[in-house]
Amino acid sequence: MKVKKICIKALCASLCLFFFSCASTPEKKIDSAYVMVYNYENSEVMNVTILIDGETVGNTDIYGRLMFPCEKEREVLIKASKNGYETVETKSVIKAGTVVYFKMGSGSYYASKAEKLLDDCDAINASKMIDKALEIEERKDWRYLQEIIIKESNK
Repeated sequence: MKVKKICIKALCASLCLFFFSCASTPEKKIDSAYVMVYNYENSEVMNVTILIDGETVGNTDIYGRLMFPCEKEREVLIKASKNGYETVETKSVIKAGTVVYFKMGSGSYYASKAEKLLDDCDAINASKMIDKALEIEERKDWRYLQEIIIKESNK
């Protein structure tokens, strides 16, 4: 019985030493700002390249987010680009905690809008949408749609 009490006390002392001796070193705090990118259907856009003042800082994750270091307040030009999407940019004053939101349209989005506008007999706006789609990506089916829109607008 005496040996059992000694073992329990030794175990408790060991556990106390273990928990109290494991002092963690404080992590170096890095102040950050954030970019969040969505499309016009309000879905996150991943793998968008983010440039700040012309320098690539990274790509968005699967949730359309990118965190980057920001140690002091400053005005920057932030640009977001991805193949198949329009390139968007904005000037912004950023500091730690700033969140910059972008909305990007894909070529498919604008081509789809053009088709719907054409169905609604709005050839003028359909032409604007298909032109945007073709600026983003050159596709034969979109060129064909553009020809149809031109014919419809001449009626």
